[in-house]
Amino acid sequence: MTDIAGTPLRPGPRADVMTVPEATTPETIPETVAGPGGAAPAESGLTPVGPVRRTVRRYLRSRTSGWTLVALIVVFWQAYSGIHYDPTISSPDRIVETWWQEATTGDLLRQLSITLRTMAEALALAVPLGVGIGFLMGRSRVIWGLSEPLVEILRLTPATAILPIYILFLGLGDQMKIAVFLTGGIFPMIINSYAGARGVSKILAETAQTYRLSWLQTQKEIALPFATPYILVGMRQSLGMSLVLAVVIGMLAGNDGIGYYLMFAQQNFNLRQLLAGVLTVAVIGYLFNAIFLLLEKRVTRWRRGTQAGEA
Repeated sequence: MTDIAGTPLRPGPRADVMTVPEATTPETIPETVAGPGGAAPAESGLTPVGPVRRTVRRYLRSRTSGWTLVALIVVFWQAYSGIHYDPTISSPDRIVETWWQEATTGDLLRQLSITLRTMAEALALAVPLGVGIGFLMGRSRVIWGLSEPLVEILRLTPATAILPIYILFLGLGDQMKIAVFLTGGIFPMIINSYAGARGVSKILAETAQTYRLSWLQTQKEIALPFATPYILVGMRQSLGMSLVLAVVIGMLAGNDGIGYYLMFAQQNFNLRQLLAGVLTVAVIGYLFNAIFLLLEKRVTRWRRGTQAGEA
């Protein structure tokens, strides 16, 4: 058969015959991620993740990278202070030297101990009150209705705004400081305890009804363990708030404590002493937070195990 020009036509493939692709044999399948290095197939175009990259990624995701950044800042600060002399910028080595002198022969540790003792007395009152009120608000609609308006009004009122009233009635002693710490530190515990007690799932509540637990047994066996992580978060926030208030109260109306120490150094233009006090407050705050995080991990270990089992 030819076309109009006389060129012979070649027969094409028959329409009723389907072209079947070659069967994929095990030899033609590309290797997937199977080795210890977790290498991706070469055909996918992905770069294998080697041990060096894994080590770098693990380093960047850890706290070590953060401490490295802190060390670099200190090194840069030290180098800048050595090259450019500025009386308003003291070098880190001189600040540490001043801190050691104040800690061994100065008044730093005594003032710090006064603040910590006052904070401990205030938290000894704030923890049972805050946890108890918040937990009961989350588990009882009657107590929530009675307490919610007063809690919201006082929670949004800064503790420093009530300071003149406390000074008027309690003076400038430890009673005034304890009252201020109590006012500022109790509400984070109330809010977090309420959130934890309120967040108990219906499944757990129905389980308690199935086993015919009393109201008190339900709170002790189910609601309180569920709310424990929230309570610990509230305690950690209250501790940080109390430390902030300790510094502020000492500066505004105190005659002792770490805040008074900082204000005294500022009034005497003693920059090294001032920075040594600030360094002390920063270290104490970090240690408090680290201790509470460790406590939270130990207390709520059962919760993480349950979540891992559910996942």
